[in-house]
Amino acid sequence: MDASIQKIELYGHTLETPQSKLGTNQVRQAFSTIASTWSQKINASFYDLFSNLDSLYEGGDDLADKIRSQAIGQGIKLSVAHGIYDIDEQRFYEAFMQRYDSWDEDFGVLAEQYEAIVERSAEMDAHRTNRRRGRRQWVGYGSEKAVYDADAKNLMSNIGHGVFNLMAKGVSALGDSFKKDEIFKRPATVKAFATGASNIVNAAYLATLDAINAESPGTLYGYSKDEIRKSQAITENIERGLIPDDDVLPSAIKAISVYPYNERIYPILLRKFGGDRGRLDAVVKYFGMGGLLKEKQALIQEQLRQCDLSTVESFTASRPDIERYAQFISYERFDEHCEQVIEKIVARETQASALSAVPALPNATEHSGCRLTVAAAAQDFRSNADHKFYVAPDLPAKKILAFESKNALNIAKDKVVFFFDETVFGSGDKGVLVDLEYVYVHLQFKESHRVALADIADVSISGLVNKKLTLAKRDGTKVDVVLTQSNKGATNLSEAILGLTRLRGAAGN
Repeated sequence: MDASIQKIELYGHTLETPQSKLGTNQVRQAFSTIASTWSQKINASFYDLFSNLDSLYEGGDDLADKIRSQAIGQGIKLSVAHGIYDIDEQRFYEAFMQRYDSWDEDFGVLAEQYEAIVERSAEMDAHRTNRRRGRRQWVGYGSEKAVYDADAKNLMSNIGHGVFNLMAKGVSALGDSFKKDEIFKRPATVKAFATGASNIVNAAYLATLDAINAESPGTLYGYSKDEIRKSQAITENIERGLIPDDDVLPSAIKAISVYPYNERIYPILLRKFGGDRGRLDAVVKYFGMGGLLKEKQALIQEQLRQCDLSTVESFTASRPDIERYAQFISYERFDEHCEQVIEKIVARETQASALSAVPALPNATEHSGCRLTVAAAAQDFRSNADHKFYVAPDLPAKKILAFESKNALNIAKDKVVFFFDETVFGSGDKGVLVDLEYVYVHLQFKESHRVALADIADVSISGLVNKKLTLAKRDGTKVDVVLTQSNKGATNLSEAILGLTRLRGAAGN
């Protein structure tokens, strides 16, 4: 066996990784760190970096230049480490990086939409002039860009700059009546900017591979589009159930061998075959895929939904089985997770006792004899606009009005507990609304449901790409609701509805 090939064991199979791929992984990890740092900073501090859409338009290129400088610096450092000493910032960019740098296209689409909103006058010309005057020469404005066959566009999420185009098309379709602050405050704007910034880092990563291979051909491995497609095709066929059970594991291992940066394959392995005593986590960490903690927590939640959580005693009886499953998926935070579950059960029991012992005040928010108040029904959930999930009292009044008006409903606004926005651009006319008695569902293609909370026996959620919320009714029928806008928000909604049905039962409604 060639000593330059590293063997990685996973589920009894061997992943053989040649030195060229190992070297590529080391380079990729260095740029992943930069991309992750900037992604976190932009997502956490976007509204500190920019005060409004005008400042984003005027200052977006400056921040991009800062990210580009850091990424180029990393590329030069790695190139020098491989014995390439005759390279500086200008040569690195012009000779290797410029053809991959899509920032002008990414941010340009957003800028054009901004310009369409600004009054068509000298004001627009001034904005455009100021922005272009501040651009550095290396942005490659007007230069040709090669169509390349290389690694995934985005180091962090494998999502290209199409998210910019998607957002821009929606804005264009809805017309210039959009106010600038509405666009600026949308989560899609933050996501799009973060993706464009990550694309800059990825361009430097691809340029570094080219620079090193130009000096020493074959030193580093460049994954082709065909390899990426093969890995994705295997993943999709597993998800669709098209691959026989006996072939799923070897096929998944092949998908990793062909392209180890396919994030979708690792949760599938975890769900179907467990954590392999920590080996899966080690592989995910080695290839810089961000970890499987959230997936493990979701799987544990699925197990908990099948248990009786009405009392601490009933949960304790189910705990050994759940603990065995936690060991199967190598979930190291199981004890901590259980403590949180117990705290919620105790809090719910205490709340239910208080509700039964104290008469409801005349002015408390009640609904058709239901003793639960909206505040109690909201439990300990909180609104998160990024996840499209809203909780009373922090509810989006305009969205809920649009939901009610569009779907010809008459819902008491002070009885609404939860709302999930299933619209791409935040209009709110489609989604799921929960008040103290009903779950109202109105989605695309005129799909509508109204399910009484009292009729719901259980709530579950499934799916990897999109989430399917299933409301199991006491009469044995089920209502399936597919939610596409936020997996995290859909999961929160599922837990919120389940918690509300149990609260109602505990309160005797």
